[in-house]
Amino acid sequence: MKSASYILGFAIPFNEPVIIIALVLVILLIGPVFFERIRIPSIVGLLLSGALIGPHGFNLVPSDLEFSLLGTMGLLYLMFLAGLEIDLIDFIENRAKSIFVGLLSFILPFVVGYFVCHTFLNLSMNASLLIGAMLSSHTLISYPLLGRLGIVNKSIVTITVGGTIIADILALLAMELITNVAIEGFEMSSLLLFILHFLLLFFIIFVVVPRFSRLFLSRYEGELGVQYIFVLVILFCSSLIALLLDIEPIIGAFFSGLVLNRQIINSSPLYKRIEFIGNNLFIPFFLISIGLLANFKVYFENPGEIGPVLILIATAFFGKYLAAIIPKIVLRLSAPEGNLIFGLSLSRAASAIAIILIGFNLGIVSESILNSTVILILVTCIVSSYLTQQAGKKILLEENNTISNKTRIKQKFLVPVANPANMENLLDFAILINDSDSSIPVYPLTVITQGDNVRNKINSSQEKVQKVIDSLQTEVFFETSSRIDNNITNGIVRAAEEVVATTIIIGWNNRTMPLHILFGNILDNLLEKTQRMVLVLKTPSAFRKVSKIFLYCPENTQYEHGFYLWMETLVILAQKLQLKLILRSESEHTLEAIKSFNQKNNLIKYFEFNENEKDSNIPIKNSPSDLLIFVHSRKKTISYSRKYEHFMNNSIGIFNNNNIIIIYPEQ
Repeated sequence: MKSASYILGFAIPFNEPVIIIALVLVILLIGPVFFERIRIPSIVGLLLSGALIGPHGFNLVPSDLEFSLLGTMGLLYLMFLAGLEIDLIDFIENRAKSIFVGLLSFILPFVVGYFVCHTFLNLSMNASLLIGAMLSSHTLISYPLLGRLGIVNKSIVTITVGGTIIADILALLAMELITNVAIEGFEMSSLLLFILHFLLLFFIIFVVVPRFSRLFLSRYEGELGVQYIFVLVILFCSSLIALLLDIEPIIGAFFSGLVLNRQIINSSPLYKRIEFIGNNLFIPFFLISIGLLANFKVYFENPGEIGPVLILIATAFFGKYLAAIIPKIVLRLSAPEGNLIFGLSLSRAASAIAIILIGFNLGIVSESILNSTVILILVTCIVSSYLTQQAGKKILLEENNTISNKTRIKQKFLVPVANPANMENLLDFAILINDSDSSIPVYPLTVITQGDNVRNKINSSQEKVQKVIDSLQTEVFFETSSRIDNNITNGIVRAAEEVVATTIIIGWNNRTMPLHILFGNILDNLLEKTQRMVLVLKTPSAFRKVSKIFLYCPENTQYEHGFYLWMETLVILAQKLQLKLILRSESEHTLEAIKSFNQKNNLIKYFEFNENEKDSNIPIKNSPSDLLIFVHSRKKTISYSRKYEHFMNNSIGIFNNNNIIIIYPEQ
């Protein structure tokens, strides 16, 4: 009979990497499904799975270097995704709120933690201060749950993520000061050195990295494998630079995600690959590695240890609850939004264990506090997952109710393609303005005029379109079609009728000829024969290279039937490009109407209004990376103006290197 320390002939804990990896992958496959069936969030399931197979459970997996390596990769990847997915428009718009939430999330748990540890647990001042710093930090363990719910771009999530970084930076700064004082006494030079290191890290990541990454990603555009490895290099090199500067690597990881945010569009194939690998491999490994640290046996062997850990857990909950309830009242948030702040900020992980480990190694805190911290991490992560998931579902339900009240239209895009030079940019633009939640396909169309070799022309055109679609490597579904007609315009109109398209996207490639000369009868006939929204695109460069968006509106455009449709389309575009729409119009009434509409529908954050908004002239310092959007109209409609049309045509001729969009609203 084999010893109990062997399973299938292998000694436990397993030391063979193949067995460990196979075991963990089986858990990743079966665990989340099983726990979800018994209504336990998958994140909680992974944490508990780690505790069961760890050295303090069934002792199947040792907490060795190899597993710690994967866990560290997962933590850095988690913080990188948090920076990559953040809505920059929201982040800038709500930076004051993020600072407010971050300061409260640090100060209140720190003060409460110090008071409880010093008063009730009779710990030394240095130990109490260090535990207070640990309690003030938190890690976004439950953040992936929001990705599955599709609400990572919500303002409240952005505010909390920004607050997390502020709280963690302050917690790490507090740790540096406390440990330095405990060892050498207070030295101002140590504080100044830390600030200097932080400024150097900020300069390297936010000044040097963006320029290098912009050149690299554009040079290897379409080569997903090379681009993905480059992203990993940026992520881990940024973390390494932070480590070399004595700053927590998670700060470097988050900053690198923030820097690449504008260059990796959320709907792009590269983003999908980054998200897929992180959420299904690296981050689950990290969660299991946290579970490995949990040791429940000590509390069965010595029940007296339960008291201090319960006090510590209660203190952790109370401090973060205060830090969530005050912003809820001050910022007038809904109950689910307040619960979301509490849920996201409750969980502790890497920064907490790092702070206490440093204190333990320096003799500031005892082994009992170290073990209590591990239990605290597990409990807060489990409760955080529950609270975040429940709050996220309620926020999603509220949003769905709001959207249903607006009777939001699901758009269908028909894209007539003929010119290979602009075909890719036209289809890429259709992907950009396609609702991420929409399962409706984009319809590329080729119209063949009757004549010889029609069949060969159809096959050739479809092959070209399919080749472009394959090169885009997107999850958006395309349904290609071809039509034979005596007239190109008639073919487009009939195809739009058949697929019930809401929008027709057409383009040109010439950089100098004005609009009325370029299109002549084709555009005029199209606008006459269909009442659908028509977008005319001039695309000398890819849309992802755009740095600013200028939107020009004629007087009375708010009275057009398709006003809401084009507004919604541009909001999606601004959201995908992470840029604001800089509005220009000569009409004060039009500007006020747009402002009022945006405020009513919570779209105001995607528009920029300033003192120059009434100036309808193109900016003098115009960059080729600026996107110019003109809302035009059909003749004899309420917003049609010869003066505006003349201004638009002149602008197109002057700025021939810019991407330009002309919008003809639905009638």
